[in-house]
Amino acid sequence: MQTILVPLDGSKFAERALTVAVPVAQENDATLVLMTALAVATRAPDAIGAPDSAEGGKDTVRTQLRSQLERIARRLGSKHNIKTATHFREGPILDQILAVANETQADLIVMASHGRSGLSRMWLGSVTDALLRQTRTPVLVVRSARPWTLVSHAEPLYPRVLVALDGSEHSERALRDTIALIGDAPCELLLTRVQPGLAANVNPPSWIREVTELHSTQYLAPLAAKYAGPNRTFVHRVVVDDDPARALLAVAKKDNAFLMSLATHGRSNLQRAVLGSVADKVIRGASLPVLVSPPEPKA
Repeated sequence: MQTILVPLDGSKFAERALTVAVPVAQENDATLVLMTALAVATRAPDAIGAPDSAEGGKDTVRTQLRSQLERIARRLGSKHNIKTATHFREGPILDQILAVANETQADLIVMASHGRSGLSRMWLGSVTDALLRQTRTPVLVVRSARPWTLVSHAEPLYPRVLVALDGSEHSERALRDTIALIGDAPCELLLTRVQPGLAANVNPPSWIREVTELHSTQYLAPLAAKYAGPNRTFVHRVVVDDDPARALLAVAKKDNAFLMSLATHGRSNLQRAVLGSVADKVIRGASLPVLVSPPEPKA
């Protein structure tokens, strides 16, 4: 991992992403690319990018945003000894994030999210939500700031990570992106598969044991062997539940995971509203960072 992109909007809330991005950059000796954008049209209060205004006020906002971005970059570079770069843009914020991610060949995007409900998101709009549907770069979503310190490079950032898998080749990208993030650091990977229950919620204990054994031996165990590494340990988790998001959040809490990782199919707003999205529900319900792997580019 060489380049980490962090979009900022001048608010303290957006800077929560730095509590995750900085130690990841330190651990990987990566360049931290900080960007902000001056929106060209009025935005909802929660959207990244300052709203458009009269030209005189716009010049003031432009100067303030640029100066603040450069101050943050200098402070992080000198205090934490990491490489930084800044990008100031003007235009629709989502377009600018996608453009900078492409130009810098970002390996990871780290963003703070308010985690609003589906109704609020549909009404107000969400840059993070829209980004997850359009980018092809993994996104690390930060809901709450956690104190972080690195005593040494031997201390793992994420000693225990829950990786959600659904049996598809697409979901396996979450495991690959997780390994790319943690590198060679010691880590326990909780490979978790959620199996829907039987009709009418009748789940005999014998059936649960059979399903658990089947997924563990024929699916999760081969994946663990495929991605084995010197500092990686794998634990299999098979849960029978009709609500995958609820089950994943429960496993993460019970096993004290430091990070959750899953893939998203990048559905549209309408499809999400009708079908629901496991990734969306997990992001809104999690109190820990969530690594979201978008669909890979089609050949």
